[in-house]
Formats: sequence, structure tokens, C-alpha cells
Amino acid sequence: MSKDIRPLEHHNYVAFFLTLNCNLRCPYCINLHNGGSRYERARGKHLGPDEWIKAADRLVLRDDLPLTIQGGESTFYKGFYRFVREVREDIKMDLLTNMSFDTEEFIRQVPVSRFTREAPYASIRVSYHPGQNDIEELIGKTYRLQDAGFRVGIYGIEHPSIINHIHEVKERCLKLGIDFRTKEFLGEWESDLHGTFKYEGSVCGNQLKACDCRTTEIIADPGGYVFRCHADLYKGREPIAHILDEDFSESSIEKFRACSSYGDCNPCDVKVKTNRFQIFGHTTVEIRNVRELAEADAASSMPGRLYEENEKLHI
Repeated sequence: MSKDIRPLEHHNYVAFFLTLNCNLRCPYCINLHNGGSRYERARGKHLGPDEWIKAADRLVLRDDLPLTIQGGESTFYKGFYRFVREVREDIKMDLLTNMSFDTEEFIRQVPVSRFTREAPYASIRVSYHPGQNDIEELIGKTYRLQDAGFRVGIYGIEHPSIINHIHEVKERCLKLGIDFRTKEFLGEWESDLHGTFKYEGSVCGNQLKACDCRTTEIIADPGGYVFRCHADLYKGREPIAHILDEDFSESSIEKFRACSSYGDCNPCDVKVKTNRFQIFGHTTVEIRNVRELAEADAASSMPGRLYEENEKLHI
């Protein structure tokens, strides 16, 4: 029998990427940071609805920690509606979406209770990308979902090329009674690096280095593979486990693991941001022992040299 998965108090996020397919092509997409993408590989590796339901039903979640459904555009997953209906009733979900779905079908198919919980932000979080989706349509769909009992918020990226427009739309939406929030743009634009990062040189670094790293998140790709970070997930590096492994549990993400890709981190992982309580100062991963690759290679070849994968927590 498979073990329960019980995220610990300091674990901040549990996410199933049902699909990485998306109908938008935003040039600043965080999934494509620094050339990373698993779109082609992921298309042939989707778990079926029965498998995702089995995986979700293993979760034992606290009231403050939902299962976040995302992608790509997660509602493009063919078994999306069955999944959100049939997962164990006590599991609350958040949805990240560009709202390309048919609103009436969503209302018919999805229990309001699935996306209803006490939180400082909306459970259904909609991304607005100028030139890729239409704000008038998003406003109309938001009103319709709110009328049906869902809590919805719209988010815009403060990319330098659109920041003035995003702020204008935010002001308008707030006057309309719609929760509109902005997110910091993360990455390079016109040779400048944007974002607030905890670890110097971890994003768009001049050279790759080695480090030891561990995460506060359980993230599973469309094939159900669990990764130590978003960079590994998007770039198709080696997973640390599979969500359906019988012995996979919350302790599997507690280990410090050796990494040779420091400098090519995904901004999501090393950004200083708010946690699930909207308290600023959280970072997804903890990194230590940053060193030159040659030094790491030499150390790993020494007889008896082991990485400290089971070190006691420092919280």
C-alpha cells in the first residue's frame, strides 16, 4: 500500500502540472526561462485521470496548504474536469489559469467547494498577458465565475515593455471590484536582470557552478515525475522520484542534493517572495556550499566522499 504524503509545516507548495501545453506564447514565459522547455517531451508522458486521482488521494494536506493545479494551461488536460470532481472531497485546490476554458462548462462541471478555502488570495488565479489574451473577456468571465460562487483574482506581470499598461488595467479592475494583483518580472530584459533573488549569480550566471540544494515544494510534471526544482522540471533533468512510487513521501524532498547547474536556476526557485500566508521573505529552495564545478568533480571522486543528503533540518 502506498504511503500517505503529509507535507510538513515548512513545506510551502504542492503542485501538479497536469500539462505544459499552452495556447499563449508570451516572450517572457517563466516556463521558457533561459531556453528551458519540456513541451514536446511532456506531450507523450501525461498521466491518465485515474493515476492523477490516485496521486492526489495520497495527500494529507493542512488547511493552509492546497493542491495547486497548473501548467501550461491546466484546463487543456483532457481529464481535468473528472480529476477536480473525483479527488477526495477534503482536498482543497488552487487553479492557475489563463481562463481559456468555457466558463459555463466550468461552472457545470466543477464543485464550488473544491476551490473554496480561507486564504489571503483567490483560489482561482488568472494570468493576464497583453497581446496574448483579452482583458475584456477576462473581466466578463471573472464576473460570471464570481456570480457562481467562485473566488477569482487576475494577475499581471510587470514586464518593462508592458508595465504602464498593467498598472492602468490594475487600477481599472480594482475600481470594478475585481481583485487584480501584479507580479515582479523575473529574468533578463535589454541586458538587465530583473527580480529580487536570494542567491547571487544563481539566475543568468556567467558560469555554471555546483552546490547542494533542497526544496520546500512538491512539484510533479505531466508524467508524474517529481523534481527538486522548477528548473529541473522545465528542462527535463533527472527527477528525484515519481508521485506514484509507493515509498514516496514528504521526507523525499527534505534531502540536500548535489547540483551542477547553479547559475541556471529558474527565477521561481530563488526569488525572494511571499509564502502561502503572503508573508514576504520566503525562497523556494535552500542552497549551500556553492563551489566551482572542478572542485565538486574532484570531491565526488574521493573515496568515501558522500553528500550530506540526510542532514538535520535547520529551520
